[in-house]
Amino acid sequence: MESHKNLINQEVQIKNGAALVIRTDLEGIITYANDEFVSNTGFIRTELLGASHNIIYHPTMPAIVFDDLWMTLKALRPWQCIVKNRTKSGAYYWSETTIMPIFENGKVHEYLSVQRTARLEQIEQAEHLYQLLNAKQTLIRPTGLTAMVKFVEGVDIRKKIALALAVFLLPVFYLMYQLFLAQDYRLLSCVAVSITVALLIGFNAFKNFTILLHKIIGIFYRMVEKKFGHAQGLAGNTLLGNIWHTLYLMELNLELAQAKDDASRLLKISQSLSDVHVGVMVTDDNFEVIYMNDSVLEIFKKTAGKAVTTRLSNADTDKAQTKSARQLSANAKQPYESELHIAGQVIRFSICS
Repeated sequence: MESHKNLINQEVQIKNGAALVIRTDLEGIITYANDEFVSNTGFIRTELLGASHNIIYHPTMPAIVFDDLWMTLKALRPWQCIVKNRTKSGAYYWSETTIMPIFENGKVHEYLSVQRTARLEQIEQAEHLYQLLNAKQTLIRPTGLTAMVKFVEGVDIRKKIALALAVFLLPVFYLMYQLFLAQDYRLLSCVAVSITVALLIGFNAFKNFTILLHKIIGIFYRMVEKKFGHAQGLAGNTLLGNIWHTLYLMELNLELAQAKDDASRLLKISQSLSDVHVGVMVTDDNFEVIYMNDSVLEIFKKTAGKAVTTRLSNADTDKAQTKSARQLSANAKQPYESELHIAGQVIRFSICS
């Protein structure tokens, strides 16, 4: 952790309901910070982007806490803890911090950190724990019986069900053995058939339940990636079918909300670009024009009625130049600048990818 230089004993509160969000790459380098995070920490956004995530952790935090953080994330599990953070001014703030891996195409793509207001009793417990950890008088992970209970709680639910079924079958098999010794084969056959039918029904229900969980997890991950409207199992009229109906409606509502938000942003961009005096033209990857502001339209009106195509590659520049511009704009760090000669008019332009 960093030294105690420039620290001040002043607490900053997170606003109730606010969520301080950052994203990092797999090495913990910040790639995104929302407005609430920037405002609360006092850092400039450019100071955060590209910096290590521990830039905001208070130096009095025990290092073992962050060892536990990385151990948990490497195990592909979310991590939650009450954390003492520092601001740019050296002040501090407490947060209920949740950090989780974000998956893309089945692999961890980045980490997401969300900080919310911590309750007073949570802060007091955390302060006491961190004092003990710094004094090396306790461990962050439980031991003994507590560790065993924690381990059982973390066991996969499918293994728990299998274990419970095994425990249930032990006395049944003992009963069948006693019936066999007593040569009561009729009752033994009835018990055997009943157990077999029950096992088949239970196995089928367990299989469907497992498939349901995996599909629900998959749907939620698609929602995180903004892939909505996955219709599946909508024809069913069972409890599982109702779950699919609800999930599909939720996805549809999210898709509509996302489309509305995108349309609102595009409208604001369009209105802003229409007010500037510089000609702005937007194309897709194939150089098909998808937007022109009023300044560009005015330029084209001055071409004395000459037909102007909406495809840049059909202008007086040849196809090789257009292809070269496309490649340069995709690879170069600086915008590609050139000219278009249309009906006697010279249009100087820059291509930015």
